[in-house]
Amino acid sequence: MNPQCARCGKIVYPTEKVSCLDKNWHKGCFHCEVCKMTLNMKNYKGYDKKPYCNAHYPKTSFTIVADTPENLRLKQQSELQSQVKYKKDFEESKGRGFSIVSDTPEMQRLRRTQEQISNVCLPLYVVYVDVNVMVLLGQ
Repeated sequence: MNPQCARCGKIVYPTEKVSCLDKNWHKGCFHCEVCKMTLNMKNYKGYDKKPYCNAHYPKTSFTIVADTPENLRLKQQSELQSQVKYKKDFEESKGRGFSIVSDTPEMQRLRRTQEQISNVCLPLYVVYVDVNVMVLLGQ
């Protein structure tokens, strides 16, 4: 006795039979569940005993993982490093003005270095225009 088609329920004869996903199908009935594209043994993907094309194959969704101490620590660490927190802090501090930076030894050292760099004079260059005349160029 010939088996029935998994899609239409009619008898499937051996010449038109596709055996796949533990079921028998007519060649025309073996199509994607979503877009109805006709499939074959090379291009189908099975999910829950139903055929799908590559584009409509259901994506597996991840389950929720319990809040273990390690996961809670990682979540907290991620929030600390998140740009969302920085943006929130920025939005809260907007309009308050500037805060005064303490005068640490490092800041004093940087300020002295910047002053020294800005006070450095450019070296003088000697250019000979004529044998008897010397022009000095500088700042």
